[in-house]
Amino acid sequence: MGKFADAIRDRRKGGQRRLGFGASVEQRQPSMLVGAVGPVDGADFCLATDDESMSQIASSEIALWGVRVEPLSADGVAQAKEQGASFVAFTIDEARADALLDEDLDYVVRLTELRLEESDARALASLRPAEVAAPVEFPVSVETILQLRRLALLTAAPIGVRCPSDVSDGDLQALRDSGVAVVALGPEATADELSSLRERIADLPERNTRGDSDTQPLIPTLRAGGEGATDDE
Repeated sequence: MGKFADAIRDRRKGGQRRLGFGASVEQRQPSMLVGAVGPVDGADFCLATDDESMSQIASSEIALWGVRVEPLSADGVAQAKEQGASFVAFTIDEARADALLDEDLDYVVRLTELRLEESDARALASLRPAEVAAPVEFPVSVETILQLRRLALLTAAPIGVRCPSDVSDGDLQALRDSGVAVVALGPEATADELSSLRERIADLPERNTRGDSDTQPLIPTLRAGGEGATDDE
């Protein structure tokens, strides 16, 4: 597990309010990573989509960033790593298997459709991606929420979505409670819009954990072999 996966895990844990005697009074952190496509000041992470944006981000002070590599290849992964990327994002089509062998980088699988066949989703889980990036239309429908929960269950991975800066608080809450751990604004986003989104996520009501084994926002997981578990890696 690399720096990007660690950041997702730590943010989801750190975004929860401590309960009981001596609870921390520190300001809450958003329970999702908030990033942007392209360089944006204040983003938790940034995603480069071409050589130009990769050079801009690599030469900036942004500590956590990744690059979209299409099609995925070992050479593309090596180049991203050399530039300082923490993760690479790719679609399955035409991706080379030998490009997945680098243990220092995290991998983000980009889906072109929200719904996967169950067998494909379970197979995807075996890759243990740091994130599965899913296409979502806004405003979010109940059907979309059901598909996101199904995807989180079958892939056992945090879900990421690209959202508009004016996404509603209700949609943010529904996404968070359905396994979404990463949100990204588009390349046109400003630092002020990103900051506002972070604040709104931090101010969301607590996830209803009644009946859960602890107070973390857990993704319901189903590991290969059919053995159920709850685990946020």
